[in-house]
Amino acid sequence: MKKIMILQIKSNSCGGIWFVNETLSNEFKKNNYEVFVLSIRKNPGPIVINENQSFKMYTINEKDLWEITRLSSIKKELKTFKFLKAFKEIFKKINDEIKLKKDYQKAKKIIKNYNPNYIISSHYQLFEAIPKEYLSKVIMHQHTSFDATLKEQPKAIKTFNKYKDKIAKFVWLTKATCNDAIKFGYKNSICIYNPTKFTSTKIADVINNKKLITMSRLNSYEKRIDLMLEIANDVLKKHKDWTLELYGADKLNDDCMRIVNSNKQIKLMGNSLNVKKDLLSSSIYLSTSSYEGFSLSIGEAYECGVPCVCYYFGEPTTERIIDGKTGFIIPFNNKSLYEEKLLYLMEKEKTLLNMSKEAKKMAKNFYPDIIIKEWVELFNSIKG
Repeated sequence: MKKIMILQIKSNSCGGIWFVNETLSNEFKKNNYEVFVLSIRKNPGPIVINENQSFKMYTINEKDLWEITRLSSIKKELKTFKFLKAFKEIFKKINDEIKLKKDYQKAKKIIKNYNPNYIISSHYQLFEAIPKEYLSKVIMHQHTSFDATLKEQPKAIKTFNKYKDKIAKFVWLTKATCNDAIKFGYKNSICIYNPTKFTSTKIADVINNKKLITMSRLNSYEKRIDLMLEIANDVLKKHKDWTLELYGADKLNDDCMRIVNSNKQIKLMGNSLNVKKDLLSSSIYLSTSSYEGFSLSIGEAYECGVPCVCYYFGEPTTERIIDGKTGFIIPFNNKSLYEEKLLYLMEKEKTLLNMSKEAKKMAKNFYPDIIIKEWVELFNSIKG
């Protein structure tokens, strides 16, 4: 039986990455692979991890948080002449790096002892935790679009440039992202979509549910929940029988809370205890993200027959939403058009119903049994 090791920085890695790794691990097990998910840290967070998995899980350091003291914050303190604070930040950075190197050394020992045939890394930072002799077995599973990686993760690009000819493959989440990566110089790139976490035999009653919904990290700046609340606040005033439910455990800032507290049609729901059930009781999924790697939540909404209204969030957008068919794609930051299209979908029952059916059809492209075949083909192309 061939062995797969999945590396991640923390065992509740912002939600989406963990859920993908969990889904893939279960599917790999079904296809007769042995699976070991190795995490560096175990941050406290709202995500509850099911420890009783069919695959092996281990966290190297359960005490220290995954926190990186940045040079920019140290420079900021120095510029404002806060030398004592800057000194403390420098000391903390040195101490953090020492601890992380120790964790990486432990990871190397675990990798050698486990001796995997394939290593899937969910984060660019973890190349340092992989023994050199195992780099040819490494698959970098990048969960961010290429454009966003360029703009938001310069250290990732620097790391990719260093290791691009040493690792087996880069896996990107959309064809457009993959093509951009190849043009940039990462020739050993392929595209494999993320699988949905669940399937459903049911479809949402989008006409009668009269509910807008989002499931997200509510305090992440790229999700722009503040903008979503402004839009919903405007739209819901015109339709008193509709509501917006926001799922996520994060606290909203004061400006967002002012909108929530002033509009009884907007409800903070906390973490969803049953994602399928909550989506099946909704009508339209909302996204205001500035960028996304793939957006698992849109795929889950589609599986429940819930169309999406979103801003253009980069090159993955058109592979996630078929504009005018499974939802609407709004030009970036065009708030008035977003509200116009959302109102149109709320008011045109026939269009909403047709989009619901098309969304359900599109969801089949991301079923786990289809996605896992592509991973197996990738494994077979690598000397494991």
